Amino acid sequence: VSRLTSHNQIKKGRPCTTISLSPMSTSSSSASINALLKKTEHYDKDERYMATSDLCEVLKRHSSGDSLSVLSDSSTERRICTAVLRLLHDKSNDVQAIAVKTLGVLLTTVKEEQVLEIADSLTDQVLDASKSELRDVYAIGLRTLVKTIPPSMGDLTSQRLVGRLLDGIRTSQNEEIVLACLDILTDLLGRFGASAVSVTRQHEPILQMCLQQLVGPSLVVRKRAGNTIGCLSVVLSDALLGSMVERLLSQIDAAAGNPDDTRALIRTMCTVSGAVGHRLQQPQIDRILPIFLKFTNPDNAITGDDDFEDDMSPSVDYDMQDEAAVAVANELKESCFMGFASFVTRCPTQVEPHLEKIIEASLAYMSYDPNYSYGDDDEDTGEDEDGEYDDESGDDEYEDEDSEDDDDDDESWKVRRSAIRTLKAVVEAKRHNPAALWTVTYKTRQGQAASVAMALVTRFKEREENCRSDVLDCFTKLLSVTVDAAKAGFVTLASDDMDTSSVTSIDLRTKYAPSLVKGCEKLLGVKKGGERSKSNALVLLSTLCKAPGGIGGQQEIISVFQHVQSFLADSDSHTLHRETSSKTLRLDALSLVYAMLSCGNHDPVHIRKGLTQILLSPLCEAVKEQWYKVIAQALRALAAAPQFFVDGFNSDEQPEEEKCAEMNDVANKIFLAIKPLLAVHDVDQEIKECALEACACLLGSLHSNLSADQKNALLSLVLERLKNETTRIAAIKTLSSICDTNPDSTQGKIDLSSMLRESIETMAGFLKLQSRSLKQSSLEALDTIIKNHGAPDDKALYSQVLQDLAHLIADSDLHISHLSLRVSYSVLKICPGCGPAVKDFVLPQALALSTSPLLQDLALESLLALLQQVVVSEAVEFEELLGMLRSRLDEASPSKHAIYNLGRCIAIITASTTEEHRQKVISETLALLKGSTTPSDGAALKQVQLAILVSGDLGRAMDLSSIPGVADQLPSIYMGYFDSTSEDLKHSAAYALGRATVQAQSTFLPAIVEALEKNGEKKQYLLLSALREFIQCGDEQKGGAGVNASLQVILPHLEKHSSDVEEGIRTMVAECFGSLACMQPSPILKLLSQIAQNHSAITTTDGTVDGTDTTSQKNALTCWTVATSIKLAIAGKTDAAQVEKYMPTFLKLLEQNELSVLNAALLMVYSAVHHMPQVVGDLMKESIMPSLYKVAELKMERKVDLGPFTHKVDDALPLRKAALSIFATCLDKLPGSLDMNAFMPVLAKALSDVEDIQLQAHQIVISMCVRQPTHITASVESFVDPLEKTMHKKPGQKTGTELERLNEWIKSAIRTMTAMGRVQGTMNSRKFAEFYERTKANSKFRSMFDALDEEK
Repeated sequence: VSRLTSHNQIKKGRPCTTISLSPMSTSSSSASINALLKKTEHYDKDERYMATSDLCEVLKRHSSGDSLSVLSDSSTERRICTAVLRLLHDKSNDVQAIAVKTLGVLLTTVKEEQVLEIADSLTDQVLDASKSELRDVYAIGLRTLVKTIPPSMGDLTSQRLVGRLLDGIRTSQNEEIVLACLDILTDLLGRFGASAVSVTRQHEPILQMCLQQLVGPSLVVRKRAGNTIGCLSVVLSDALLGSMVERLLSQIDAAAGNPDDTRALIRTMCTVSGAVGHRLQQPQIDRILPIFLKFTNPDNAITGDDDFEDDMSPSVDYDMQDEAAVAVANELKESCFMGFASFVTRCPTQVEPHLEKIIEASLAYMSYDPNYSYGDDDEDTGEDEDGEYDDESGDDEYEDEDSEDDDDDDESWKVRRSAIRTLKAVVEAKRHNPAALWTVTYKTRQGQAASVAMALVTRFKEREENCRSDVLDCFTKLLSVTVDAAKAGFVTLASDDMDTSSVTSIDLRTKYAPSLVKGCEKLLGVKKGGERSKSNALVLLSTLCKAPGGIGGQQEIISVFQHVQSFLADSDSHTLHRETSSKTLRLDALSLVYAMLSCGNHDPVHIRKGLTQILLSPLCEAVKEQWYKVIAQALRALAAAPQFFVDGFNSDEQPEEEKCAEMNDVANKIFLAIKPLLAVHDVDQEIKECALEACACLLGSLHSNLSADQKNALLSLVLERLKNETTRIAAIKTLSSICDTNPDSTQGKIDLSSMLRESIETMAGFLKLQSRSLKQSSLEALDTIIKNHGAPDDKALYSQVLQDLAHLIADSDLHISHLSLRVSYSVLKICPGCGPAVKDFVLPQALALSTSPLLQDLALESLLALLQQVVVSEAVEFEELLGMLRSRLDEASPSKHAIYNLGRCIAIITASTTEEHRQKVISETLALLKGSTTPSDGAALKQVQLAILVSGDLGRAMDLSSIPGVADQLPSIYMGYFDSTSEDLKHSAAYALGRATVQAQSTFLPAIVEALEKNGEKKQYLLLSALREFIQCGDEQKGGAGVNASLQVILPHLEKHSSDVEEGIRTMVAECFGSLACMQPSPILKLLSQIAQNHSAITTTDGTVDGTDTTSQKNALTCWTVATSIKLAIAGKTDAAQVEKYMPTFLKLLEQNELSVLNAALLMVYSAVHHMPQVVGDLMKESIMPSLYKVAELKMERKVDLGPFTHKVDDALPLRKAALSIFATCLDKLPGSLDMNAFMPVLAKALSDVEDIQLQAHQIVISMCVRQPTHITASVESFVDPLEKTMHKKPGQKTGTELERLNEWIKSAIRTMTAMGRVQGTMNSRKFAEFYERTKANSKFRSMFDALDEEK
């Protein structure tokens, strides 16, 4: 290892001898150490520095285990410790610094007794009043010791330090000693405050001492003591924390006449609130916040524009002329707002009663600027009388940024900044429903009032860069969460096609957008400085693009484009900016352009004009930048531009020749910009991909405006990129995008003949590779290319493609199978001559897939489309294909899905064949089914089942009732099988009856309805199953038109059977109602609401209805059906507005005590929270949460006599599981609806419930460790006991799966503990820290910890 040299020695040119520190014998190592220790006493400070530095390196190597032990005996350790401590006294600052560094390494290598000696020695030096010159060095050394010693030494070291530090604070009259002791004590509390017993026992004395220092004479000591209390509060127990807060509040009340003491106490309370505000109780918060509000009175938020009479001036609490007092008062206000922000962020529910006053104070002090007058800047628009932008308008307002230090002593901006950050915390707390921040008017100052949004807009004029940036950032956040909430349905943004008279909406287009654009333009027009503000303004405008109406009309678009042009222009150009803008600003400007072009909220005509007149050329030049991110963003903007020159012309705006010339010019400019970047190889991957994207958009939209040479050049480059491994996926997507252009557009279809065949061959070759993403992209592109640009006569090429993709058709990857089948379908449709290739390569794989039990969704639809095309194209004779499919019956999986899928395949080819073949199949089917007999042979029974399914699916595709004899026979055949002894035949018959009714509604539906009233429960279930199939298939196939015409026939029977005793029948009724509610939401939901109201009278005893109370029994069953219907309707994505209209009525079911009704209502709420949170968002706190908290603690245990033993049953278990599921979903979808202080005890109780509930609770805790870490930290101690109890469950006599289930249960608890251990602050809880270490050290859990490590 080379010897380290100091800069002083190098400078003096002294020779540098080298001492080898490589591994050696112990004796030689000791000799080296002795030599270094001797040099540390050298008279030359450079020699001492070098020796200490080398000693530090030796110690580092020892601590890392890279060398033989050089600290083999205690005497050597002692000598090293003595030398390092002596060096801390050195006269040279450099030597002192390297000694402190060496001390940090030494403490990790020496034994505990040496650490304790060092600690004692350093403490002596810190407390020695005569060592004032070096006290800082000793204090740094002691703080280094506290931060670096191993955790195992923490307890004994703390025991040595705490008492002496407290004595130093108590007895010393030297302010420096007190400050040093407080700093060391703060570090000690942060490191060992929760884990070291010697510290936890001293929490009360430490607290008492710090509280005394808060009212001491020294302002610096007060502030430092407040910081120590803030650190102490994190590790205090709940009881002691509550006591501390009460003492602080009492001292605040007692110090009412002493402003200095009051400010120190308030500042400390703010520090505590910021650290552990989430752990405080509601009564404490209700006492603290009014105190903060007292010191942030909006009436005292003066500005330089205020004009007061002498007797009307505000009663400012620092109206004296003492600047120091003003600074202290401002600091106090800043601390109060920091406390507000902490409370709002960490415990928004508890702050809710005070939120209005907090917002009012924040809005007032956001303008607090007593030493500056803004004059009439509010009315300054920055435009001259001709409407042109005046580039001088922005300078005067912001000239303070670069002026001399006129206001250097004015720190009121810190108050404004903290007020703005409080508002940002409010925005974050209201992110799920921020409507009030736009619509509610709050009092601010001087009798003024404004909404939060409008107040922020008016503060864009802020003179201080830090505050102005925060204002812009806060409004951007508000705008972003509002757009997100509008997408989720929680708020409504006004748009052109909306009737705003019937709904309360936020009108960004007319009320805010013009002011926002003007305010941002004014900021962007500043010539010097303000880059953060400019960047934030650009981001704000980008966010505004997401809202309806975007940034506005043509005038706003042109103006914004002009500013963007100035950012992109060269410094030599005459622009609004006389300095070259930074690359970050250019990136933000390009991001804004891309947002404007891609959002779809602007008029294409206005965008086209802006691009043509102003921005297109600068965009093309921007791709020549040096920074890859700027180039990539410029390419994205160019990719979005071509479409506006297709859609952006009015029909009578200009002659066709001028349009064509403009489009030609645009296409040529974009071509010249992107071609070099497509051709170059040594550029960033992002640039390559963006260049390909721009190429795709140019060729897709403006290919007819390019010359043949230009098109061929681009296509050849795309083909080259396709063959390159790093860009082939991007090139595949480019080809797909080019070919996906609408052929009916004015541009027509692009000619790809120069590279089509080679690109198809290349992509077909990719199908043989292992990369799934590459295969998926290739199949998607092949389908698009062949469908839009395929040649009917290229049989050899397509046959090769079919051969290459055939092996991908398998149920091991259904999505890839779906894509492969779609490509096969497109090939056969474009080139029927490929029929033999389909038959030889694809059809065997497709037939094998047809009877897979996994086949479903897109893969099934693609298979049906291919088989249909095989028949239409005559690639295979119908009878041959029919025989192939029927032969698959013997090889079909026993799964129900296999034979159902096979039936659909046969039905689709039968519906697509000739009339003769179709009639033959129908005749064979009727002959086989005649008599509705049930074969005893399994193979024959499967043939009958297949025939039933084929007839039903065929009836869905064509009207079977139009065929002579079928209308009379088929319904009776189906219903005859309802009496079969085979359950498979019964359900197949119901399935077929419902599907056959879709096209033969007038014939089959009356038969179903009539049979419903004549048969028993078993047949009623099957008939309702058929009715459900009819409703669902009718909705899929005809959009529900046929079903809607029959509502009056269906609904009375559904309502009648909604109170059936048989749960299966009620479930079918609910599914029918749910499907109908998706088709006709208004009448069906209204009917269900009426049914729920008419049957709400339910009398129960202990959650059950008396057997003799028939009315309550019927009502309970009906309400169960209604709740289940609504659950299914919501899951089926019915109209959310209609559901919201009737949801208060449905939520009254939560008030029922009957267990089955209550459980169904909870499942309905779960469905709503999961699928449509906006429907129940406003109802959670008042209508839902009270019932959930009640149910979460409900237990209804009873004993069931099972003969030789009894079994305990908890009837409320399903209710608790449903409630906990709702809580878990609310944390994700509606976190603002949960009162976390009320929920955490429920969660702690769930951790000690039965196994199923515990597993749910474990998942919730793990999720909250990421989403709600502060609440986990606050409640971590309450989780310890139930988790530890679970971990120590005894297996008893359990074996096999029962034992495995127990182990998984225990592992889940360990996983939960591990997740909590990673949350910042949880280890400050001594109880949890000890539990964590105890569990980690337990050998019986080692295998589980290893398994969890492997999961990561």
